[in-house]
Amino acid sequence: MRVLHVHAKGAFHGGVEQILRDTAIGLQARGWPQGLLALDGDIDAEFASVFETSGSGLDVLASFRPDVLLIHKVEDAETVAALAARVPSVRMVHDHDLVCPRRHKYFPLSQRICDKPAGIACYTHLCCVQRAPADSLFPVRISGTGAVRRGLAANSKVSGFIVGSRWMRDELDMNGIPAERISIIPPVPAALSRSAPKPPSTQPRILYVGQVIRGKGVDLLLRALARVEAPWHLKVIGTGNHLESCRQLASQLGIAHKVDFTGWIAHEELETHYAASTFTVVPSRWPEPFGMVGLEAMARGRAVVGFDAGGIGDWLEDGVTGRLVPAADVGAMADALEQLLENPAQAADMGRAGAERVAGKFTHEAYLDAMMQALENAA
Repeated sequence: MRVLHVHAKGAFHGGVEQILRDTAIGLQARGWPQGLLALDGDIDAEFASVFETSGSGLDVLASFRPDVLLIHKVEDAETVAALAARVPSVRMVHDHDLVCPRRHKYFPLSQRICDKPAGIACYTHLCCVQRAPADSLFPVRISGTGAVRRGLAANSKVSGFIVGSRWMRDELDMNGIPAERISIIPPVPAALSRSAPKPPSTQPRILYVGQVIRGKGVDLLLRALARVEAPWHLKVIGTGNHLESCRQLASQLGIAHKVDFTGWIAHEELETHYAASTFTVVPSRWPEPFGMVGLEAMARGRAVVGFDAGGIGDWLEDGVTGRLVPAADVGAMADALEQLLENPAQAADMGRAGAERVAGKFTHEAYLDAMMQALENAA
């Protein structure tokens, strides 16, 4: 089976590109030739080195002769429709861009997770009002649902869809893509198999790893910790456009002396920080398409405290592998944090259960098995 990956980018930019490349390497090792069509034209030699053929023009279709396309993030609806009309195609939906004009899938005013299809709710909740580009004369712009409707219509020729969680399947379903055309395949990276569980710290040390942007909810975590009476120390690893706001909030809450904002660090340095933690937190405000960072923590033997937002509930079982609390409920988050801080033995037990869950259910080999089945079905 010859698989051509179609994506806007041809270089590393984030998690999507890592999953794409991991998938290509895994399928190539199983005897399936892999190609890359990177539509923006900027192809990094190292990124493309694992592909038999790569390019930015449609001539790649003729030179590589794919049996099936695996479409990742492509914004242009006409391109998706044209490709799917020529070759059997599967679309891997990595985020909410296909169905949400705001892309975050939570309301800007109430900050409540949106459980509505694209349509009138996008206007009544002011999701259509968005920040304008820096060179614009006006600070905001109106972005309606037209692009979303065109994008969904363009997918009528796509044979199947792959999502990471039940929440994402239901999101596509309520926007007109039938559930029977959707496969749930958690996107497990190859590196997860190289993570080994380690004994948790005996000190009350909490770890957050990820982007520091509003959707990731670090501010919600800080507000929850301000209510916790048990001793604690938080390490926030990551950077983003909400970092300075979170620093200021920690000072306003009087907890800045107990929070360490490290900024960005190299991925290989994470092991040291996981080893020094008692448990980890995934306080996402937006509905996570899957929430891979929690799985990475579990693989290292760490209990996870997380909001029930999007796909998090697919891997975080309350009371077994950590604590799953109602979305954006700061009080419930504070209670869950306090419980594990006061019961480190329970946190350790949950961490062991999490490592067992990952080893038994969330493996890269199982991911490749399911991916091959979905691609064969489409072809």
